[in-house]
Amino acid sequence: MIRLGITAAVRFEGNRGCNHGNAYSSMFNGWDKEKAGELGFNTGGATDIRVEGARVVKIYDEDREGAEMMQQIYGIEEVVESPEALTEGVDAVIAADSGEYDKWRLVVPALEAGLPTFIDKPLAQTPDVAREIVDIAAAHNAPLMSCSSFRWCDGANEMREQLDRLGKIELMVGVAGQGLFHIYAIHPTEFVYGILGPGTASVVNVGTDDRDIVRLRRNDGAQVTLNMYSRGVISGGQMFTVCGESGWHTINQLGRLYHPMMEAFLKMVQTREMPISGDEMVEVIAVIDAAARSREQGGAEITL
Repeated sequence: MIRLGITAAVRFEGNRGCNHGNAYSSMFNGWDKEKAGELGFNTGGATDIRVEGARVVKIYDEDREGAEMMQQIYGIEEVVESPEALTEGVDAVIAADSGEYDKWRLVVPALEAGLPTFIDKPLAQTPDVAREIVDIAAAHNAPLMSCSSFRWCDGANEMREQLDRLGKIELMVGVAGQGLFHIYAIHPTEFVYGILGPGTASVVNVGTDDRDIVRLRRNDGAQVTLNMYSRGVISGGQMFTVCGESGWHTINQLGRLYHPMMEAFLKMVQTREMPISGDEMVEVIAVIDAAARSREQGGAEITL
């Protein structure tokens, strides 16, 4: 049984109830719905679908009371006092999505201890900070994984299975009805990278604050256009089409999200082989950063 420590899992943007923290804790440990009701803890994201082979045994959060609530709801053995203590007696560490860019600092002790570590999306706000994190992991031979669940979802797996029959890919188009760009742009960008891999040459964003229209020009000649609109503009949902010289394939249902991603993480824990290179993780953040700067500059082309 893989023993996991978890942090950045109690709160999202300061409010108790982190969807990703609830999801990961419940899928590994199960959960007590009655206890959650008694405590009045927001368990949005919790699931009854289990992932076998691992268990969350330790949790750390500055909100000790909230961490103790999660301990009771998810049957976590121990609430610890520091990020350093979270690394003791575990096989790997997860930093869930607190809605903060600096959550990675909570797992520096895990990286320095060489532990396999998952940092929920986004890895960082800027590519320079993303590179700093990747370099810390590499310096200590710590397998690192940071991504969006869109990369591993059922829809992405379906599209990957179609690539051989499509021939050379010339175009990929995505439509995402989502939240604010700085929080959610990682999702469609990660979907693209999960299909086409790294290799963005430049980024243009001709959109506005609530309706980003982003073009990625790739080194392999393919063009990618991502239409990321606020849910206040269009309804939620996702659609992706990949176009090759021999055919097209479209998906409009993502299917399972967190479970396949955590299965990939557990495989990394077991093999210590990173499913995404450090360079690619940094490039994803660089693309999102470039898209934001391009919009601010009136649609200027930003070279990576």
